Amino acid sequence: MIESLVQWTLLNNSSKLGNYLDFDFAKIIGQEIATDYGRIDFVLADAKNRHLVVELETILNSKSKINYCFTQILNYKNIKFSDTTSYCILYANETNLKNREIIEKFGKENDILIQTYSLENVKELYSKTVEKLSLNIGLALPKPKNYTICYLRWLNKIMKTFADLNTKILTQKEIFIPFENTKNSRTNFNCYERLALDFELFKIKETKYHLTEYGEIFVKNIDPFVQNVNNVSAVNLTNEQKRLLLKILTNGNWDDKIHKVNIYWFLRFIEITQGSWLPKKHIFEQDKLDIARGLFNVSYNSRTMSEFLTWCFNYCLELGLNEKIKSTTDYDQVFLTPLGVEVNNIFSLDLTLKKSRMNLSFKFLE
Repeated sequence: MIESLVQWTLLNNSSKLGNYLDFDFAKIIGQEIATDYGRIDFVLADAKNRHLVVELETILNSKSKINYCFTQILNYKNIKFSDTTSYCILYANETNLKNREIIEKFGKENDILIQTYSLENVKELYSKTVEKLSLNIGLALPKPKNYTICYLRWLNKIMKTFADLNTKILTQKEIFIPFENTKNSRTNFNCYERLALDFELFKIKETKYHLTEYGEIFVKNIDPFVQNVNNVSAVNLTNEQKRLLLKILTNGNWDDKIHKVNIYWFLRFIEITQGSWLPKKHIFEQDKLDIARGLFNVSYNSRTMSEFLTWCFNYCLELGLNEKIKSTTDYDQVFLTPLGVEVNNIFSLDLTLKKSRMNLSFKFLE
């Protein structure tokens, strides 16, 4: 489990953090504080305004990590946020015994508090915290669900037939035309159909497919270039189609809209992990897989989780919600664009409003 998620989890569980630190803190002074002596993980204060500067670490099983930790905390002793400031190293007790003895000795010699926590317990706490934050709005969103749809632009394939036949209603046979000669045609069609239903582009009534108002706008704005290519799915969404999908994404209709839910959860994934790792391979570290499983409340294997994250990233990239910083490691970094931040805020606001409606009190009328 990476340090940033340990920190996020502990700071969202004040009583547990207080127990680990043996410090009855009343408030968080700050976190990730940039100073001339390095970036402090976080600073706490108790009711008497006594401060505790914390250097948070995971497992300290290498000499280089231990030395770096020691250097950082000694540098922080040049900084005081109050007249009474203490300094603490908080690290995982899964660290081997030999190194734990070295750390304890360092603490006694340099007047540094040494405290430990269980990394396994924090992993479990992380899952509970994510679940709690998901439910604290009073609404339980559906779990994300993996579909073999890699891009939103693939909507053009299933929607183009409405334009080709110049109609607002298609039979089952007509809408299936683009999939007739493809491998696993029925499975592919079902995935495309799910995507179009989730974005409310058509409704199925008495086995026929009826364009919605959204669907009419989508079809009207299909790129004219699509008529000149064999692979319709390769044609990018037009700007008007992107605007439409963003409008649908944020219209507050979540019921059975799995792809919209997937995008919501992926934005939460970026928010919680600070976008620090998007796997580039199907096999990635077990601790990261455990974190993703905990967040999404699923039991995907490494390959399925990697595909799910990649496809969700693609959806968001097409809509301009995120960008990626490519790296030479096994993970790329992802960050929300200003539009992505705005959409994420809309999601939060929408869910909060739904909670308020559900919990509206009528006691003032009694």
